[in-house]
Amino acid sequence: METDIPLRDIMVREVVTGDEDMNVKEAAKLMRKYDVDSIVVLNNSGQPVGIVTQGDIINELVSKDTTPSTVKLKDVMTTPLITGSPNDRLSDIAKKMAAEKIRKLPIIEDGKLVGIVADVDILAVSSQMNSILADLIEMHVERDIVGQESEGEGIGQGICEKCGCFSNDLVMKDGLMVCESCKEEMESGE
Repeated sequence: METDIPLRDIMVREVVTGDEDMNVKEAAKLMRKYDVDSIVVLNNSGQPVGIVTQGDIINELVSKDTTPSTVKLKDVMTTPLITGSPNDRLSDIAKKMAAEKIRKLPIIEDGKLVGIVADVDILAVSSQMNSILADLIEMHVERDIVGQESEGEGIGQGICEKCGCFSNDLVMKDGLMVCESCKEEMESGE
């Protein structure tokens, strides 16, 4: 995973918010409307002070058979709010989120909510980086194969292109990366 990416490059800038006195029913409607699973709670000054997730609603209301329209966000929000800065590095925030066991991290700049990062955002970046890394490895392997001095020279471990088995000692034979058994089979069939 690329570790030097600042959060500003991956954060979602449109954050669904509600004030402390909003009731849970209204918040749930906003969450449904915008297809999100959390809402950041703001105080009267517009400062982020907490977060309410679908899990909070289930744990605090549904499991206790409480009517959502009678409960305010300030009564069920998770607080104190754990936040990050747009300049924080992805690797640091991933570790922080894991340590705190949180899936959403509001991003604050100059006291204002400017975005949010979710665990899925980090996974998406990680997946993209893994894909790029795989492409780079493939290009390196292709370059090494093209640059081989002679056929039959060992090129390392991988999947045999003839039998599909993993081998610690692949060799190039007739343009294929093959295991020793397949190489011998190909030579005996010549």
